[in-house]
Amino acid sequence: MRKQTPKRSYRAVIDALKQVWKIDGIPDGDAIWKLGTPDMVSFDPKNIRVAIWNLCKGAGGIMFEHDYRSLCYRSDLILTQEALLSKKSIRVFCERGFETIHAASYKRRDGLRDGVMTVSRVPALGDVTRIVCKYPEPFFKTPKVALVKFFHLEGAPHPLMVINIHATLVRLKSAAVEEMEHLLSRLPKHEGPILLAGDFNTFTPGYLRAVSSVLNKIGLEYVNIPGDPRPKTQALDQVFCRGLTVKNLRIDTEVKNSDHFPIVMTLSTI
Repeated sequence: MRKQTPKRSYRAVIDALKQVWKIDGIPDGDAIWKLGTPDMVSFDPKNIRVAIWNLCKGAGGIMFEHDYRSLCYRSDLILTQEALLSKKSIRVFCERGFETIHAASYKRRDGLRDGVMTVSRVPALGDVTRIVCKYPEPFFKTPKVALVKFFHLEGAPHPLMVINIHATLVRLKSAAVEEMEHLLSRLPKHEGPILLAGDFNTFTPGYLRAVSSVLNKIGLEYVNIPGDPRPKTQALDQVFCRGLTVKNLRIDTEVKNSDHFPIVMTLSTI
């Protein structure tokens, strides 16, 4: 029996659409917000606990903040999408001992900035990169982004590249291919391990195959989720890895305060 996530109310959907009827773009120089002091210097290459969660713009159930903090407590690295923030509210997502970096995709009429957010117990190395997806959403023209960060791996010759993406809702496979090619062409050159994860909006198996065919070009392999409880049309969040071993991976169906279930997993480079 499949466990259902909460559905957004019609009122919540309408209110959200009103806020994106007119949006403002955000230039690269103003797109990144950073907060917090991480409590680790490097990741343990044998054991990196990861969570991937679309936050439903933070408009989940009454236990939303509890669920988020629970994921932080049992993770070293959290990749979130639809992180809707103000300068003040980002503090809600900055747990003690973590570095929180938000890459905005656009600013709504109410001044809130939507985007992706990567939270980690290890500081990012050097500059972080925001990549705006090639195509905006079809109707409201809201852009989507990817956030690229590097992290030190203890004793490893190369750092870990982490790409947190919220891909555009495109239905044509040709457009999906173009979007992934656009992403790859803008990635920093890197010889070490790579984690690419987030909300790919993969509503169909054909869309997922098209995306995978492009990512395979740089050695990124699709990570199958055993016993995936999500219906095919709701399996939007995916994981791709290069140079990493997935020690365990599952969909956490106990976290219900978003319209997405989180993916939780443990990675190793050895």
